[in-house]
Amino acid sequence: MYGMVNEGIRSFVLTHHGAQTWDDICQIAALPDKEFQDMQRYDDSVTYELVGAISDRMELSDTEAMTAFGSYWIDYAGGSRFGPLMTRAGPGFLDQLRGLDDMHAQVKHAMPDLRPPSFTLEHQSEDIYHLHYVSQRSGLDAMVIGMLHGLAEETGESIDVRQVAEKSDGVDHSVFEITLLRTG
Repeated sequence: MYGMVNEGIRSFVLTHHGAQTWDDICQIAALPDKEFQDMQRYDDSVTYELVGAISDRMELSDTEAMTAFGSYWIDYAGGSRFGPLMTRAGPGFLDQLRGLDDMHAQVKHAMPDLRPPSFTLEHQSEDIYHLHYVSQRSGLDAMVIGMLHGLAEETGESIDVRQVAEKSDGVDHSVFEITLLRTG
């Protein structure tokens, strides 16, 4: 993964838990450096080691850690130089979900080794959608759930999310059911 993800994790920990916690996490993960270069490619194992160290240090499951980071990622990425690409498809939650593949295609111009996931939004019924998530990587479904909640909050939408299919030996991608919660 590119360093932007790892730097986002660092920012998440520093913002919510402080410098000492970040130092502890780096020590648990046996990382030689405590900062990352956004545009440099790192082995995926670095990211997974960070998540494991966060889980150990904060006594969270990997799922809880990834969900919390996923929600934070929306704000973090939105504040980056790629932030304007996030809203290019439109200001709404569904608009931005539909535009994820186009956004990643634009980011790939700056990060040529990027191996982005692919997302397809499928309308099921009145307020229910299925988001199909295809990735070469495993273990990031919880991050996607967190990102969905973060994006909903960012766009003023209320949602419920549940995973209805998980990438496994029999299925080549994960599927998340998103219900738009209408208020008022």
